[in-house]
Amino acid sequence: MKLNHHPADAWVLDYALGNLTELHEAVIRAHVSVCTRCRESVAFAERLGGEFLHAMHAQELPLDARAICDRHEQQPPQPIPLSRAPEPAAGSIEEVVATWLDSSLDALPWRRIGKGLALCRLARQEGARMWLLRGAPGTVLPTHTHGGSELTLVLKGAYFCGNTIFRAGEIEDADETTEHQPVITCDGECICLAVTEGSLRFRDWAPRLLQPFVGI
Repeated sequence: MKLNHHPADAWVLDYALGNLTELHEAVIRAHVSVCTRCRESVAFAERLGGEFLHAMHAQELPLDARAICDRHEQQPPQPIPLSRAPEPAAGSIEEVVATWLDSSLDALPWRRIGKGLALCRLARQEGARMWLLRGAPGTVLPTHTHGGSELTLVLKGAYFCGNTIFRAGEIEDADETTEHQPVITCDGECICLAVTEGSLRFRDWAPRLLQPFVGI
């Protein structure tokens, strides 16, 4: 699957090193399972980490970080045992997440939060929330920014933010410096899996009034 939008390299590196929270790791792992580029990045980070560990324990060899990086960039990828890079998904990203949730997305407890929108809250952990958002074709979400990082993985359909479109399998990587207004395409409904740190910050008063009841 050719994807155009990926998490920042820092997310992928932290995933490879096992440094992410459980919720962030779930989103990155789902994306990596359908993204060849990010699977290769995870495998590269693991090889590089292994080389650094080997060099640190071999006292007779100097730890030359630049030489290690240059050598690995020139070498073809090699199979890594016990890699954190998941096997390529056999089905769609929607099926990958449904398997992880052990439930079809339709069977989850969706809650209507406005015209054309429904929300399903999944988990809360270490200051982060994981939730699913479902929108009807053509739905315009309120303009907002964030109290921290936000990773949004598209599971079905697509949405626009300005001139950028995010399709199934792709991730929008946003933070407190990002202000956006997602607009779901008219081709069909859109379902997204999101992990957010802190609360969303809406520009308009109406969604701010509803926010305590919605819980995002």
